[in-house]
Amino acid sequence: MTVKEKVVAQGALLWKFLGFFQPPLLRCIHASVITLVLLQILLSFGMVVLPSGLSPLVWIHIILGMFLCVFGVTLVVLSVKKRGLRNFFPYLWGDNDQLIKDLRAAAQFKVVGPRPKGLPACVQGLGMWALLLTVASGLWWFDNWSNHRSLLTAYSVHKFFAWSLALYLVGHGGMALAHFAIWQKKTAPKK
Repeated sequence: MTVKEKVVAQGALLWKFLGFFQPPLLRCIHASVITLVLLQILLSFGMVVLPSGLSPLVWIHIILGMFLCVFGVTLVVLSVKKRGLRNFFPYLWGDNDQLIKDLRAAAQFKVVGPRPKGLPACVQGLGMWALLLTVASGLWWFDNWSNHRSLLTAYSVHKFFAWSLALYLVGHGGMALAHFAIWQKKTAPKK
């Protein structure tokens, strides 16, 4: 099996695995958000605001950012509609039983599976906040730039939330891939 065939096969398996947690539309939106966030992070390393105007990379970042606003808000709305706010933020209602069980298991280095109101759901809730705050602060920066207002505060806030989102992406993505690897190992045919 070639490397390309292995990558395609792993991608198909990952898509199947995600299907246990998300319907196809939500998976597509989720994949779009992940792709756009990764592109935005990569683009941000080469962006500069010149005295004469914005560099082409900044314009690409702005355009992709507008798409990210639409896909990101859609992802959050559909996720909350599917599972409810209480699933992602049970502690706001004092409903901490599952979260405490999961934290105890995690403290013993046990893999914590996704459960309603559990640790993974709460982490997803934090990720949704990071996404919404990143796109909101990006819109704030764009509004300030469009109206020739000071960019420093909006830029600093946007940069803070963007790095928070990047850290979330690494942590959440890493845990998702770890769960995927464990699932793959458990479901692999015995030799």
